[in-house]
Amino acid sequence: MTLRQMEYLLVVAEEGSFTRAAELLRVSQPGLSQQIRALERAAGGELIERTTGTVRLTPAGRAYAEHARISLKAAEDAKRAAREVLNGEAGELVIATVHSIAAGILPPSLLRWHNDNPKIPVTLLEFAHRRTLEESVASGTGDLAVGPTPKQWSGPVIDLGHEIFVLYLAPEDPILKDVQPYAGQAPQGAPQSRGILPVSSLHSHSWITFEGNHGLGEFIREYMQSTNITPDFVFHTGQIDSAVKLAGAGAGVALLPANALPMDGPGVAVEPFPPLTRDLSVYSRTKLSPTAERYVELLQELPAVLEPRNGRSKEPKP
Repeated sequence: MTLRQMEYLLVVAEEGSFTRAAELLRVSQPGLSQQIRALERAAGGELIERTTGTVRLTPAGRAYAEHARISLKAAEDAKRAAREVLNGEAGELVIATVHSIAAGILPPSLLRWHNDNPKIPVTLLEFAHRRTLEESVASGTGDLAVGPTPKQWSGPVIDLGHEIFVLYLAPEDPILKDVQPYAGQAPQGAPQSRGILPVSSLHSHSWITFEGNHGLGEFIREYMQSTNITPDFVFHTGQIDSAVKLAGAGAGVALLPANALPMDGPGVAVEPFPPLTRDLSVYSRTKLSPTAERYVELLQELPAVLEPRNGRSKEPKP
């Protein structure tokens, strides 16, 4: 049985004539009769009552026609739904990301997306580690990923710039007197930062970091090793919000993405030296759908919270 055969049956029944139905459908009358016969064979009996007068549906034909109308409407609805999704007018947007980006970078774009596209819901899938994110997207999760730029990726990758990490300390911490203020404005990727502070000056401080399975924890530990610093980690947490509160209250110093910090938080943000940044990108398995492309354009249009790839390199003055 085919949708075309169902359509032929309904038109024949509505017109009451094979001749008029063939003219309306722009097919030959023998061809139309052949298709109706094939449909009847598939249904297991006659659906059309053939007399010398008007063509009518048999009782079985009337029962079949009721479901045929539903099937044809469902098929048309399916085509329309597919067209709307392909045109970026409907559907669902599934974004995969890591916890810190979900908290820091995405909220403004998600709010704007909802205001502009209230009929297209968003599902946000959050992962603790970049490797888990990449593996999940490669296996079919999400329409796109927003995260640290993959080192190796076969699909599309769109650069977003890099995020700046800052040291977060209690406002009464005496070490803040050693901060080198900016000569001009703070970078766009860390607008709340007050200046630059060498990490080496924090050797006697307690530190707050992230749990072992948290991607930021691994990233920060690698940075510390590269600077030959052995921090005294006294708190391990899985949430950026907890690290902000602990550091702001004086429990220790935290190294956090500037975009994930509140502008009016309890602590003080300063850039570390050597600087710590992380390249971010949008990536996906295959070519982005029109809906995903529209979201990426929106994400790129919003006020920048990331530093361009060619952002200036900062170094404290002697």
